[in-house]
Amino acid sequence: MELTTQQRNESLSAATHSLLFDNDYLHIKNAIELLHLLFAGVTGVKAGNITDQDIKLAFGTAVSTIKAAHCLKELERTLKFIRGIHQAVNHLLDAMPGQTINILYAGCGPYATLLTPLTSKFTSAQINFILLDINTDSLDAAKVLYEQLGLSDYVIDYVCADATIYTFPDAIRIDMVISETMLNALRKEPQLAIMNNLIPQMRPEAIFIPEKISVEAVLTRWEEEYRYFTIPDYQPKRIKAGLVYLASRQFKLPKPIITHIPASETHNRLELFTEITVFGEEMLTTYNCSLTMPLAVCKLENQHEGKAVKFEYIMSDHPGFTYTI
Repeated sequence: MELTTQQRNESLSAATHSLLFDNDYLHIKNAIELLHLLFAGVTGVKAGNITDQDIKLAFGTAVSTIKAAHCLKELERTLKFIRGIHQAVNHLLDAMPGQTINILYAGCGPYATLLTPLTSKFTSAQINFILLDINTDSLDAAKVLYEQLGLSDYVIDYVCADATIYTFPDAIRIDMVISETMLNALRKEPQLAIMNNLIPQMRPEAIFIPEKISVEAVLTRWEEEYRYFTIPDYQPKRIKAGLVYLASRQFKLPKPIITHIPASETHNRLELFTEITVFGEEMLTTYNCSLTMPLAVCKLENQHEGKAVKFEYIMSDHPGFTYTI
């Protein structure tokens, strides 16, 4: 049976409330499933078998419409981003009383996943969106979603553009930019190219989401990581070798960095660990989701003495860190 607009919005509101305020992970999982059923039912885009193609760009890969839909179903990822953005919106509303917060969502995908739930918590007089995606199929789906849910008043514009070269409209004050276009260790997708383009256009008071992305070189041992997954509350022994890169609101592109890897007779796997601060205390840490899975760099042999490893970020159609020992 076809749901009415009111029934759809009640489902959206109930799922969002669980995402923001529930700490029972079964309830949170059910909320995400409810959102997927709602969004897929309206748009026709389902997080099923991936049959469409990514889009190759000058500075990375824009994921396909179905891949973008799949992002919703990563529980911790969706949970932390929505909670962080909710806090960031409240922060701006407190700082700018009586004004509408204008949000640019660069890489919105077919569901505008990180903003659509918040329409049940804020009015269109409080928040407005520019929904941007380079993928026309994703943008068309987002437009259908907002029209069918009766949320068109929230949208200033739907923009089909490459966020790495997009220019803010002159007549609209942008108060927040959201771009979650990355993989672990900032590889393959154009997150940094987007930040490099958009952050310099932002007013000092505007917020970029995520607030912070760190990439760190860490020595690990397979046995220790295995215990982490098989022993409750086990804290694996790791050897931190140093920060490789930190992206934040004070944005600078990565520079080549030499990291001194200490000698170790036990830990011989060099990996890059990613941590993401969405906003405030909302963070994604190691193993929380695909964005924070450790990325293997190399296996170090004969670790009787330390080594110097040079990391360099390559900005290209396949961005990421390279290394030389």
